[in-house]
Amino acid sequence: MSNQMGFSPPPRQALDSSFVETIQQLLGTNNEIRNAAEQRYDTAKRNEPVQVVASLVRVLQHSELELAVREQSAVLLRQCCSKVKDTDSTWQKLGANQADVKEQLLQLLEAEPATQVRKKVSDCIQSLGNQIIDIEEDQRPVNLQEWPTLMPSLFRMICDKSKDSNLRADCLWIVKELACSVWQMLVANTTQSGQVLQTCLEDPADPVRAEAAALVTSLVDSIERREDRKPFQHLVPEVSRVTAALASGSDAKNLNTVLLSFQATEAADFFKPHIASHLMPVLCGIAKSHQDESSRKYAFEVIISFMESKPKMIVKIPHYIEQALDLCIHFMMQLNDDVATWMQEDDEAGEDDEEAFTFGKEAVDRLSRCAAKVDAFPPMLEVLKQAVTKLLQTGEWKQVVAAVSTLSMIAEYVDDEATVSQMMQGIKMQLAATHARVRYTAWGAVAQFSEDHSDVLSSEVWASQLLPEFLKGLDDPCERVCLRSMEAFQHFGESVEREDLEPFVQAMMEKLASKMQGSVRKQKKAITFIAVIAGQVDDAFAPYYGHLMPVLKQVIETTLHKTEERQLLGKCFECISLLARAVGRNGFRSDAEQIMQAMIQATKMPNLPANDPVKEYMMAASERICGTLKEDFLPFVSHILPGVLEKFTLAPREFTGGDEIDDNDEVNLTLMQENGQVKVMIMYSSEIQDLKAALECVHTFVEQLAALYAPFVGETAKALLPVFDFCMEDGIRDLAFETWGQLCRSARQGGQVPIVSELVMEFLKRVLPKFEAAKVDVAELKTSADGMTACLKEAGPGILHAEQLRHICRTTLSALAESLKRRSEAAKGRPGAPQQHPDEDGEEQDDDEEDEQALRISMCEVAGSLMQHHADTFIAESFSDYLTLVVQWLQPTSCKEDRKLALFVICDFLEHLGDKVAAQWPQFVPKLVEDILHPDAELRQPACYGVYLAAKLQAFSPLALDAANKLSQVVTQSRQRSKKKSEKIAQACADNALSAIIEILLVHQQAIASVQAHVWNVWLGGLPCQEDESEGIRNHRKLLELLQQEKAEVVGEGGANVPKLFGILVDVYKTDMADEATSSNIGQFALRLGESKLESFAAQFSEKQKKKLLRIVREAWWLMAVVHRAHFLEVAATLLVSMPPFPLSSFAARKGSSG
Repeated sequence: MSNQMGFSPPPRQALDSSFVETIQQLLGTNNEIRNAAEQRYDTAKRNEPVQVVASLVRVLQHSELELAVREQSAVLLRQCCSKVKDTDSTWQKLGANQADVKEQLLQLLEAEPATQVRKKVSDCIQSLGNQIIDIEEDQRPVNLQEWPTLMPSLFRMICDKSKDSNLRADCLWIVKELACSVWQMLVANTTQSGQVLQTCLEDPADPVRAEAAALVTSLVDSIERREDRKPFQHLVPEVSRVTAALASGSDAKNLNTVLLSFQATEAADFFKPHIASHLMPVLCGIAKSHQDESSRKYAFEVIISFMESKPKMIVKIPHYIEQALDLCIHFMMQLNDDVATWMQEDDEAGEDDEEAFTFGKEAVDRLSRCAAKVDAFPPMLEVLKQAVTKLLQTGEWKQVVAAVSTLSMIAEYVDDEATVSQMMQGIKMQLAATHARVRYTAWGAVAQFSEDHSDVLSSEVWASQLLPEFLKGLDDPCERVCLRSMEAFQHFGESVEREDLEPFVQAMMEKLASKMQGSVRKQKKAITFIAVIAGQVDDAFAPYYGHLMPVLKQVIETTLHKTEERQLLGKCFECISLLARAVGRNGFRSDAEQIMQAMIQATKMPNLPANDPVKEYMMAASERICGTLKEDFLPFVSHILPGVLEKFTLAPREFTGGDEIDDNDEVNLTLMQENGQVKVMIMYSSEIQDLKAALECVHTFVEQLAALYAPFVGETAKALLPVFDFCMEDGIRDLAFETWGQLCRSARQGGQVPIVSELVMEFLKRVLPKFEAAKVDVAELKTSADGMTACLKEAGPGILHAEQLRHICRTTLSALAESLKRRSEAAKGRPGAPQQHPDEDGEEQDDDEEDEQALRISMCEVAGSLMQHHADTFIAESFSDYLTLVVQWLQPTSCKEDRKLALFVICDFLEHLGDKVAAQWPQFVPKLVEDILHPDAELRQPACYGVYLAAKLQAFSPLALDAANKLSQVVTQSRQRSKKKSEKIAQACADNALSAIIEILLVHQQAIASVQAHVWNVWLGGLPCQEDESEGIRNHRKLLELLQQEKAEVVGEGGANVPKLFGILVDVYKTDMADEATSSNIGQFALRLGESKLESFAAQFSEKQKKKLLRIVREAWWLMAVVHRAHFLEVAATLLVSMPPFPLSSFAARKGSSG
């Protein structure tokens, strides 16, 4: 039939039996027949769209046809009414017949007797309406020009009480789904809309009342302006009354319709006047006692979603938080009394059986997160303290489990160390509880606190208390509790210092040996436990290597071909890689080839699932082994690399309706626009993890092997290019770009300068156009800028000529200006836009601005990389442009974000351009000094760092005295602050200030002569550094140098300061606060101090420091043996004779016990 023929079929026109047969075959189970039917239907739809749509309508008009055929016809009709903007869509091909289709749809809706079919027709109407209706936000039309009969028809049916109540409810549902497109019209007819809603809310039919209540929430959620919502606010008490009435009924379906609509709202402020008086009593009642489990959860979810929607407003509502937390506890206590069955279950199955408990526990976290976001967690914590205390005092196991679970959930948000310790005391007591489920929960809390407060739990005080508990946990009679304690150790043990852990290692290993002979579950946990120990005690684990390696090899041999034990196999590889690190290159070399071959073989097994865990374990283990073997790892690279690079091909694919996704699969979704079309892209989480692990693996290979990796640079770069366009996760692109920079460095170190140039040019060719694109993706631009910085830094000097540098600067400066312009436009808002209400959080705008500021920082860092290797060219071509921006950003009227940018750029000026731009210093260096005492730590820290850079140069002398005084204040005041997570940035500022102080003390003695003694005391008193690792490395290296030089101001009169300062060096030895060279030199310094001094210093040390000093001396001996092998025995004998009884008597015993 031609597209020009009339559409509307006469009522009850005879059906085309062949068309009905085609629909029936589409529903059939015979694949061959179904595929042929699909081909016929698709051909007809493509060639005769009007005829196909008319036939579908005829099928729907004949209610005597089987229900399945009519339902399928409604689904197909909806498809024909989709993608209405596409020029080749069926809808567009209908042409002048579109108006007839709209009318037929409304007629079908009104006439359809079957509920299932009518709902599908309703869905077709709302889908079509939402696609074709387009009203500007500021317009208020009284009707819809795109479909004039739609709303009058729907409202006529809604208000006609003679109609079937389910039809009227379906009409309300359509309006609810259309609300996002037609709210302007409903607002233009506020009185009529309100009357219809009021009437429906008072209707005797439950479905009508339910859909009317849902429509109210959907409508107010769609309306943009607060004042436009206000006329509907009088409906809230009625909505609440309807919700209560539906809750008292026997059918939960209609109640859940209302509750789900509440959940979806982001306009909780609309309900504010009635939340405490009307909504909370109803919602709490449903959540606690409704017979339907889904309704209970939905009601509670509404309460949480209100908090998530408008936390600043909700925390001010009287008793809201108390009632919400009471519900959390109520849900958490819904635990199964059958403890015997629980003991036999694994963790995942147990959680599935107790969804209410899990839901309540997660609700505590969600509420706490919201409160913390608006700085309202402290008062919430006081409420929680009372509730937890009350629960613990009961002594009943369910209440105690709820209490300890609550502590776990809020751990992340607790700030001060004293409260953390108080909470941990309560948890520690429950590790010895008589009830297995209490002990299990307590171990879970230990794991959580180890994650959130590792600095507290890894302290000597807590390590000494908890490590004996882990020994008891390994003997727990309940296997599930024992396994949970082993899991907790994985989190706890990774932060415990070696000296604290070593005394417990032997006892732990004895107990773990029996676990290795137990069930597979025990073996998995035991291997991880052992791996953590090995990772922490390093070479002290060597005595266990010889006994353990054969056991692990045996496990590998027995599990290599068992697909059901892939995780156990992976954990073996993980453990072996940590053992390798513990015994070092020489100790592991004899086993390396066999283990690497086993790993390669394990990943080449046939028919492995996509989420095979061994692949990820293998790549992580390869990284560690590469770090251990260094250049000896090179022979394995060619065997491992192809399998790793293969992962770089993993990419998102477009989602189609035919995709089969298992319920247990975790899938990531993202939207991508291509040629004007929006596509839904999907990728399994396991694939993303594999890709990330592969990138990390290659990154480590390149970093560790450096120039030796040069032969693989070309192959790796070619494989890496597709990852540049990865759209699912910015972190993946970040890592890919960083790896590209590492390839540049490897090629440069390998003497392949032309390849370095090719890599840089290829990178710039791919990323620079993104900055000039019309459509801006802020996250992608930031990642690209970071990649450019990494690439240019690693490529080194001599890569860019002047024009290229100028182009990069102009491009990034232009993108920077566009970002500032977007900020300015957002601040002004649209004409007539309302001011933000005090209760509104503006979180979305805040997030957008945070992303923009991160982009601007990254743009400025690109300039820093150009200064680093092309200083003269940068000064000639672009310095003046950046100086103009810096001066502008330093003005008193500038915002904090701009001043921060200025400080970052100044730091790059000072670090890379230095004296070359000294003539311009007066324009920015005094402002740097001024900001040393800025009240905002985010500005104070870069100011202190900038002064450190400036102080290296003589040009800074005129400002040195003022700077020294200000820096001294920063250190003194910061070190007096209480120990809180929120104070870490203040301590990081002090760490930076220490670097600046010591630079001034050593370079500008004359300028600060009047305060020199005081400033030396401040520097010494501020040590050790506490938060900033790079500053820690810098200051502790300098401290050691000054002690070695016996600098008078440092060692003090008669060396009085040395014991304390040497104690600081003992503490930072082989931590992140000292680099490898400094740690080695600390050991040599200890040996040079000699017997009597070491003995006298040790008398002032804590037990932990004494143990660590023993290790330092021992490791220094062995290092000396390697360097001076010929003289080692003579030196060792002399030392052994000359240093009784401390520390060598203890060391001799230890040495003897370890063989």
